[in-house]
Amino acid sequence: RLGHHVEVISTCRRDQLSNGRYRTDEWEGIRVWRIAPLNLYWRFDKEDGRQNRLVRAGWHTVDLWNPSILGPLRTVLDHVQPDVINTHNIDGLSPAVWRVARSRGDAVAHTLHDYHLVCPRATMQRRDGTVCEELCRYCRLYARYHQLFQRSVRVLVAPTAAIAGFHREAGWTEPAVEIIRNGVDVDAIRLPKSPPSDPLRVLFMSRLEREKGCEMLFSVMSTLRECTDVEFHVAGRGSYEGRCSDLAHRSGSVIWHGFVTGAQKLELLSMTDVFLQISQCRENAPLSLLEAKRCGLYAVGTRVGGIPEDIDGPEAGQLVPPGDTEQPSKALR
Repeated sequence: RLGHHVEVISTCRRDQLSNGRYRTDEWEGIRVWRIAPLNLYWRFDKEDGRQNRLVRAGWHTVDLWNPSILGPLRTVLDHVQPDVINTHNIDGLSPAVWRVARSRGDAVAHTLHDYHLVCPRATMQRRDGTVCEELCRYCRLYARYHQLFQRSVRVLVAPTAAIAGFHREAGWTEPAVEIIRNGVDVDAIRLPKSPPSDPLRVLFMSRLEREKGCEMLFSVMSTLRECTDVEFHVAGRGSYEGRCSDLAHRSGSVIWHGFVTGAQKLELLSMTDVFLQISQCRENAPLSLLEAKRCGLYAVGTRVGGIPEDIDGPEAGQLVPPGDTEQPSKALR
């Protein structure tokens, strides 16, 4: 929209290559170059299913420095001749991508979408879904390794000050930091906001996992089960889908929508009054919260990660401690 020419470099399975080094696709008018790293499996291949722990450990070991991407990446960059290189998710490309990028100039930026540079799971969570308050011994070693490459990155781009500050404290001190807030496609949101409804319609739209606040949601629902003027709308997919669907069948105040996207999602946002962003994990900048704000919903969110930066005053919503079901229940009464 600003007149810049953008090309994308991503990965694929090796059997998807056309000439052995790379292939090209097109997505909405943007050329996408795909290279295939040599590793135990392709990180994003859903057909392979979830690998066992030993195989995953082997994959991460190779991905600490994967020389198989060096030649293909240099070839692609020779074709593209970029002025600026902005890396995002480097899974599969390994930190080697920064060394190759920096050899083409110093205009290299990395966008922090998650905690991948300091945590192999990228979520700051343990295997059981509980949140890590600080880096464990293994993650400290993992983080220090990635810090060895920070001189190849000129700028860290972050959508929230929270994630930028966390990486600064974890040792990423050399690149400059730029806070660029995530945006939503305002042209797509054209539905008029409905007036406040009776009953009050409360929307929980998320990946349906424990760390996203599902257990907290169920507790709030239980607390307000006798409250006839509050109606809960739940949308998403994940391991809690069955419980959400069963609860909707048993309770007249809970409506289950399944996974929604596009116009269906915008319609759901336009017909509800309050948005629950009650994550228990270190959220960065949840897109669903930004969409809810754009649609005029009042937000109740947990005081974790970057959520407080998007609920910036009493008119926008209310912040509650993670795990506390009393305060959000009071806010909805």
